[in-house]
Amino acid sequence: MQRIVLPTVIVLFLWCIGLTATQFYNPQRELSAELQSGKAPVVAYVHGDSIQSGYAFIEVQEEKLFVAVQQAQLAIDRASTPFRDEAQELIDYANSGAATPEDVQIAQQRLMELESQMGKIQEASQNELLELESSLQAEIASNLSRDVAEYAQERGLDVVLNWGLSGEGVLYGSAGLDVTAGLLEFMNDRFESEISSEEE
Repeated sequence: MQRIVLPTVIVLFLWCIGLTATQFYNPQRELSAELQSGKAPVVAYVHGDSIQSGYAFIEVQEEKLFVAVQQAQLAIDRASTPFRDEAQELIDYANSGAATPEDVQIAQQRLMELESQMGKIQEASQNELLELESSLQAEIASNLSRDVAEYAQERGLDVVLNWGLSGEGVLYGSAGLDVTAGLLEFMNDRFESEISSEEE
């Protein structure tokens, strides 16, 4: 065990030294000429919770997910109906008094099989919904990144920070640096234009 652990520790140690040297050898190599010359970056912030609730594209994506959840539930109910009906028949027969101990044992085994089949249907549906949710979130993140970058470039902003409900990112900012309303208007106008061009 020590023969494996010691070389691994040495490799990790050397790798960390290499990373540290790479990061700190020339700390200004990644900075633009303006920042290296001492020019202060133009900073603004947005309230992330307002973006979440006010961006029309997010609302559309949430509606898609809601509809998909409703459709998935209907599909599960339709697919599960035969299994539930058979399970109820087995339970009724097992409790009727006409079933032998052997019949009850067979019924119990079949009920377990039905439960397993219904579980697989639900699991498959749940996995599809998780994939859809992940896809929709990726679209939201992509659109947000694109729109914030374009908004910032058009207005000469170097940094846009997020001020969330718990204050992460920005603990204080003067009102003049808050571009939430402008960014929301920009993104919603852009989204409406995309929708209009798709409908034409």
